[in-house]
Amino acid sequence: MKKLLLLSIGLSLSLLCFSQNFKENRKKADKIKADSEYYFGESRECKNPRKADEEALQELLDNIASDNSLHPIYFKNSNSEDEQHKRLLGTFSDVLKKQSNDIVLNDAIGASKTLRYIKKSDFATICKMRETKIKDYIREASGSEELYRVGDALRYYYWALMLCHSHPDGNSLKYKDDSGIEVNCYRWLIRSIENLLNDIVFIPVKQDKAGPNEYIFKVCCNGTNIDGLNYSYNNGNGTAQGTVNNGVSNIKLVHSDMRSVNIVIELENTDAVKYFDPEVYSIINALDEQIDFPGAKKSVSIDKVKKINKIEEVKSYPDKEIAITMEKSAEFENEVKVTDSSSDYLKIMEKIEKAISKKDLASVEKNFTHEGYEMLMDLFSYGNGKIIGRPTYKLLDFGDEVLCRSIPMQFDFKNHVSFIRDIVFRFDRNTQKVKSIAFRLTDITESQIFAKDRWSDEARLTLVNFIEDYQTAYALKRSDYLNQIYSESALIIVGSVLKETKKTDDIQLNEKVRIKYDTLSKNQYMKRLNRVFANNEFINIRFTNTSFNTVNNINNVIGVQLKQEYFSSTYGDVGYLFLLVDLRHEKPIIHVRTWQPNETPIDDIINDKSFVFM
Repeated sequence: MKKLLLLSIGLSLSLLCFSQNFKENRKKADKIKADSEYYFGESRECKNPRKADEEALQELLDNIASDNSLHPIYFKNSNSEDEQHKRLLGTFSDVLKKQSNDIVLNDAIGASKTLRYIKKSDFATICKMRETKIKDYIREASGSEELYRVGDALRYYYWALMLCHSHPDGNSLKYKDDSGIEVNCYRWLIRSIENLLNDIVFIPVKQDKAGPNEYIFKVCCNGTNIDGLNYSYNNGNGTAQGTVNNGVSNIKLVHSDMRSVNIVIELENTDAVKYFDPEVYSIINALDEQIDFPGAKKSVSIDKVKKINKIEEVKSYPDKEIAITMEKSAEFENEVKVTDSSSDYLKIMEKIEKAISKKDLASVEKNFTHEGYEMLMDLFSYGNGKIIGRPTYKLLDFGDEVLCRSIPMQFDFKNHVSFIRDIVFRFDRNTQKVKSIAFRLTDITESQIFAKDRWSDEARLTLVNFIEDYQTAYALKRSDYLNQIYSESALIIVGSVLKETKKTDDIQLNEKVRIKYDTLSKNQYMKRLNRVFANNEFINIRFTNTSFNTVNNINNVIGVQLKQEYFSSTYGDVGYLFLLVDLRHEKPIIHVRTWQPNETPIDDIINDKSFVFM
C-alpha cells in the first residue's frame, strides 16, 4: 500500500512538472509569435517529432518568403514568382536548421508541436555572409580574368550570380566596380559574363597529323590565348565535352560531312562546384534553371579550314604588366634555346610522337632511361591519353639536360571529365635519352619565373622544372618521388576551416571563419597521401597567382607561393600553397609545405617572410 501511495505521488508530481513545462513553453512560444522581430514557423500536432520539426522549418521558410520588404531576383521564363521565391529560400534550409532554435510543445498523449524561430536581424546576418561570398567570387573572377584564365573567371562570375539569385534581397545588392562607382551587383555580373562570352573566339585548324574528322581549335579572348575553359559540342551523334588549355582545344566529329560545329560554353561547372563549394552546388540544384546567355553558344564553320603544319602562337597581351612579363620570358627562352644538335632531338621527338599516337610505347623504350620510360608508362595510366594536333617544339639548354616543350595531350576520364596538358620531355644531353617527363605549367605561370631576370638562368630553369615535377608527381601518383623531395624533418602544415559561433537569444549564429592548422610529420603526410592516391581515379592540380622570392637572402633557397586548384575524382578545393624549397642540392628539397584554405584572410597567408631559415 505504501509503495502504491509513493507511486501515485510520483506520477502526480511528474504530471505537475509536465504541465508546468508545457505552460512555460507555450508562453514562450506565444511571446515569440507576437514579436515582429522574429520569423517563426509552427507545425501541426504530430506524433512524429522529426516530421513536426520538418514542417516547422518549412513554415519558417514560407514565413520569410512572405516578407514584402525583400527584393528577390526571379527567372524571366518561369511562370510562378511565388514558387521561385520558395525555392530560393529553400537554399537556406540547411543553415536555418542549424542556426534557428526550436520549442517543442508535447501534450500528455504523446503528440507534439514544434516551433522554429530566428531573429530577423540574425537572418539578415546569415544573408550578409552570402553577400560577402558573392563579392569574394567576384574578386576571384577578376583576378582570373587578368591572367587570361577566362574559364575560371566565367565560372566564378556565374557562381556569384547563383548566390545573387538565392539571396532574398538579391535585386538590391550593390557592388563597386573598378572605377569605384556603386552599381547593381546582379546586373553588373550579367554584363561581365556577357562581355566575356562575346569576346571569346574559336578558330578551327585542321592539321596534317590530326585524325579523321579531328580539328584543333585556337581559343582566344580579345586576341589572347585563354585557359581553363570547358564547353560541350555536337559531334554529329550527340553531345561531347571539350576543354581549353593554353589557348588550344581538340574536337572529334562523327561525320565527315559536317560543315559547322555548335558549341556551348560551360558556365555552371557542376562537377567542380560540387567539391569546391557544396553550398553553391545545392543552390544550383535547388534553383534548377540555367540562365541563358546567347554569347555562350557559338556556331563555328569548319567548311573551309585549310591544312597547316602548326598553330601560330598568339602573342597579344592587352594587360601591360603581363605583356612586359611575357616579353622578358620570350627573351630568356631565346637566350637558352638549343643551337647544337637540335635536329637530333627533333627526330627522336617525332618517333616518340608517332609511338604515343599508335600507343606503341615499346618501340621507343630505347630512347628513354629506365626512370624516364617508367614515367611514360605512368602517363598512360593517367586516363585515356591522346595527342591533339601536331606539336610545335622548343628546345631549351639546361646544363646536362635539354628540355623539349611540348606535346599537347588530352586525357579523358569517366563521367565526361577531361584535361588538356602540355607534356615536357627532358633529355640527358650525354645519352640523348629522355630521363623524365612532366606536365608543363601554363604560359603565364611559367613566364612569371622566366621573367625574373635578376635570377640566374640555372635558378629559373631549376624552379620551373621543380614545380612541373611537383604537380606531375601528384597527377601520376609518384609517392616515391615525393618521399625523396620532402626532408626527413619537413614542417608540413595543413589548414582546415572551422566555424566560430556566438549566442544571441539562445540562437547559434555563425560569426566568422576560423582556420585550424594541423602539423604533420613527413611519415604522417605520406601515409595520408598514399590513401588519397589509392582512392582517386585522377588528381589534377593547377597553379595560379604565383610568387617567388629568396628566403633570408640565401641563394637558391626559395619561398614558392602558389594559388592552387586541386580537383580529383572524390574531392576538390582551392587554397594557398607555400613551399620552402632548397635548390642547392642535386635534387630539390622541401623543408616547409603549408596549405591554407581559400577562406584564409589575406594578412594571414604564409609566405617567405613567415619562416627563419638558417
